[in-house]
Amino acid sequence: MEDSQSTQFSWAYLTDTGVKRTSNEDAAMALVLNLDTYRDQSFLGLFVVSDGMGGKERGELASKIAVKTIGEVFLNSFIRPSLLRVAEVVNYGSLSEESTGGVVVSPAQFLVESIQEANRRICHVKRGGNRINIGATITVGVVSDDLLTIGHVGDCRCYLHYDNNFRQLTRDHSMVNELVKQGIISPEEGKAHPQRNVLARALGSSDVVEVDTYVSVISSGCKILLCTDGLYTMLSEDSIQAVMAQPKHPKELVQELVARTNDAGAKDNVTAMVIQIL
Repeated sequence: MEDSQSTQFSWAYLTDTGVKRTSNEDAAMALVLNLDTYRDQSFLGLFVVSDGMGGKERGELASKIAVKTIGEVFLNSFIRPSLLRVAEVVNYGSLSEESTGGVVVSPAQFLVESIQEANRRICHVKRGGNRINIGATITVGVVSDDLLTIGHVGDCRCYLHYDNNFRQLTRDHSMVNELVKQGIISPEEGKAHPQRNVLARALGSSDVVEVDTYVSVISSGCKILLCTDGLYTMLSEDSIQAVMAQPKHPKELVQELVARTNDAGAKDNVTAMVIQIL
């Protein structure tokens, strides 16, 4: 488990094999930039959860490729320009615009480009000499001042809890969810549908993947939950909300969410990440 805190928010994540599986194909990561010299922002946080597909070791490879790619692009898009901006100040503006990167990347643009790059790398592995059939789902959150920007492909989820309100920000890219959206079946029928685990969109499924982005205003007291499907398929939304409503540190919240999932039978790997705006 990983946890930490800045002056603006605290966070923690926990990933677990679950009760039925023998290996963990989930992956998660958190990176935080806390340099006031970057566009006068006080902080910028990156939070990622990914669920790999392809079986033992192969699923682990897919989720690791996805998560590490997002982290790499984040470093190049935000942290490197910020450090160069510091150097520019130290050198009294002697660095040119070209040397500091020139174009400032928005969180939404970063999310689309980084997830597309993760998709390209997974597809490259699939086409390699070993012809490894792998894929991954991913949800990425960027916290910047009073905004949360989400990039999403697959069926990992992002929830937002604030003032006793709890809502899902992302939309699952599953075949069943598409049928529900089109009105062909009801949400209740979808929960028991035999193809409810079949994905309509995932990293590695095609050379170019469509990335959904969402933007939500956040403020003090908000809690953000990123999780893999191993959690919400075992726990009801009411049960998840009951945990998120507790006035506890994110470390305790993710521990309880994973414990409840395992108590319920945890048929899949489970990962929970909670970010609390202070």
